[in-house]
Amino acid sequence: MTNGGQRLDPSGFRIENEMDLLFGRAHPNPTREGCPPAELLTRLAHRELPIGDSAYDHIGKCSPCYQDLRAIQQAEAARLAAAVRWKRLTYAAAAVLVLAIAGSWFGLRQTGGLGSTGPSAPLVEQDVLLDVRPFAVTRGGAERTKEPEALVLPRARLRATILLEVGSDPGDYEVQVRDANQQARTSSTGSAAIVDFVTTLKTSLDTSALLAGSYQLAVRREGEDWRLFPAEVQ
Repeated sequence: MTNGGQRLDPSGFRIENEMDLLFGRAHPNPTREGCPPAELLTRLAHRELPIGDSAYDHIGKCSPCYQDLRAIQQAEAARLAAAVRWKRLTYAAAAVLVLAIAGSWFGLRQTGGLGSTGPSAPLVEQDVLLDVRPFAVTRGGAERTKEPEALVLPRARLRATILLEVGSDPGDYEVQVRDANQQARTSSTGSAAIVDFVTTLKTSLDTSALLAGSYQLAVRREGEDWRLFPAEVQ
């Protein structure tokens, strides 16, 4: 049974339980007869005296002294609770700061920003030469003695130079990297020109997000059919 924390008097005493209600009102002692000095009352509140000390008997028979003692204890408890709350807030703020710093560092690492040691491997631009001429069917339909190996595509941002089959025309081309379901996983366009008697296509391909495995390199000149070549992303 409590009064909901309502302040009874300027001493700061609050009724918190049945003992506060009983001892805080049962013995008024308006003349403060036999009351211990403030220093002794503080020691009693801190339980620094043996439980058998006669001052405790007085506290049980004097409501004003009981209220003063409990006010000291309640103030100490309030200060302790405030200190605990402040410590928790400090820890929480420190944790948020650490997470913010870690997030910023990770973001800078991902984008190659200030403070990183350089772009991560999949984002490095890399030159690659792709020669599709060995895949061309020879004149007269003669069979190849050996199937050419698949084209190797590193997982990176590629500056690709594609050597097209003999007889390929210069001009604008489309390029795709397709998966096993013939879905284009990355694509680009480029322009081909005759260089040293070879039709050479220059383009950019971003394979950094692709999983390693088997794919197909699809190439076509605008208005023509696609030509497919086996490729391996590594």
